[in-house]
Amino acid sequence: MRKKVLTTVVIVVGINILTACKNSKPVGLTKIPTVTPVVKTVKVPGPAQPLGGGNPLPGGNPSAGGGGPTIVEIPQDPINQALGNNFSGNDIEDRAMFLAQTVHFDFDSTAVRPDDLQKVQIVAQHLIQNPKHSLMIEGHCDERGTEDYNISLGERRALAVADELSRLGISPDRLRTTSYGEKLPMTDGSTEQSYAQNRRGEFVLLKPAN
Repeated sequence: MRKKVLTTVVIVVGINILTACKNSKPVGLTKIPTVTPVVKTVKVPGPAQPLGGGNPLPGGNPSAGGGGPTIVEIPQDPINQALGNNFSGNDIEDRAMFLAQTVHFDFDSTAVRPDDLQKVQIVAQHLIQNPKHSLMIEGHCDERGTEDYNISLGERRALAVADELSRLGISPDRLRTTSYGEKLPMTDGSTEQSYAQNRRGEFVLLKPAN
C-alpha cells in the first residue's frame, strides 16, 4: 500500500513539472514597456545572398545583389522622432556601401560586440568625412520570441548602434533607426548559425539627391 501511494505521488509530481515546463515563457527575454506603434509601409530589397553559396559566417561578406523587393508593414517606435531631424526624405539610399560593416548581436542582447566596434568606427569615419551624408540603422532579430517583442528588440539594437556612433562624434540628427524584428532574415533556417546571422544591425547610407 505504501509503495502504491509513493508511486502515485511521483506520477502526479512528474505531470505537474511537465505542465509547468510547457507553459513557461522563454527564459532570458526582458519585458519591454508597451508602446503604441505607428505603422508605415516600406519597400526593401530581399535578403542578401552569400558569395559562393552556403551560409556566410556572421560578419562575412554577402553580395550586394540580394533577392527581389519585399513590401512589409513595420510598426515604428515613437522614439525615432528624436533622431534624424535633418532628413529631407529625398535622400538616395546606398545599401551596398556598408554591407561588410553589418554588426551582429548575442541572443536577446542589445550590446554591440567589442569585435564589431571597428565596423562602427569605419561607418563613423565616412560620416565625418562626408558631412552631407546621413545614415539609417536597421535592427533585426532571429525568429525566437513574439513579433512585438522582436520589433522592440530590433529597435533597441539599432539605437545601441546609434549611441556608439554618437560617442564617436556623429550628431544624432544625422542618424535614424528602424526595426524589422524577425521579418527580414538574412538567411532561412532554425540552426544557431542561422539565428546568429539574423541578429544584426545594418547600415543604409543616405546621400543627398543633388
